[in-house]
Amino acid sequence: MKIPYPDIPLNFCRKCILALLLLWLVVTPIRAQWSVGGKAGINWATVRYPKNILNDKAGFITGGQAGIVVAYQLSRYFDMQAELLYATHGYKDDNLYLNYDGNASQKGYSCRIHYIEIPLLVKYYPIAGFNIQAGPQLGIGVSLSDSWQEAVDFQQQAKTEFGVVFGLGYEFDFGGFVDARYNLGLTRSIQGAESGYEGHNINISAGYRLYL
Repeated sequence: MKIPYPDIPLNFCRKCILALLLLWLVVTPIRAQWSVGGKAGINWATVRYPKNILNDKAGFITGGQAGIVVAYQLSRYFDMQAELLYATHGYKDDNLYLNYDGNASQKGYSCRIHYIEIPLLVKYYPIAGFNIQAGPQLGIGVSLSDSWQEAVDFQQQAKTEFGVVFGLGYEFDFGGFVDARYNLGLTRSIQGAESGYEGHNINISAGYRLYL
């Protein structure tokens, strides 16, 4: 049985991000420990097709991500972390056909969307080093490239996207860390789509941070 995606208004997503920012400012002590660093990783992304595309599923496409990380240590058990990332997501469909002039066709389609992503996460440490992560994410669509772009203007990326991130991580004593996350898109990644095309991806990354 398919689980329906919630139709969540953009205003609700914006309010969630604003509430977390306010919580960050209120609960952070004056002498909170800061850390800054960088990270890079790989992701496997796809989209949810709308209901009118029957008997077909979008496939996963491999992309990458890299960027900077800034975090507060709120307490022994909690951190707040913001990131600024460049990432590529998208999807592919080996069953789509493009007919040029009735005499030739191209089988298969792949789409890559380039983003600036800003996740804002709460991290909980049940034991030293190991953490559970969750929070909202804003994605700003920068550009879209696909395998049909030389023949037809097929799709355009949405200007902004909202989603939620869940994940696990581990931080080492020397400053290195690894993360594994699942990103569930709540809004459409394709401009003008009437339904569907919410992105979701799995990503694994590694990085290094300095404590100030």
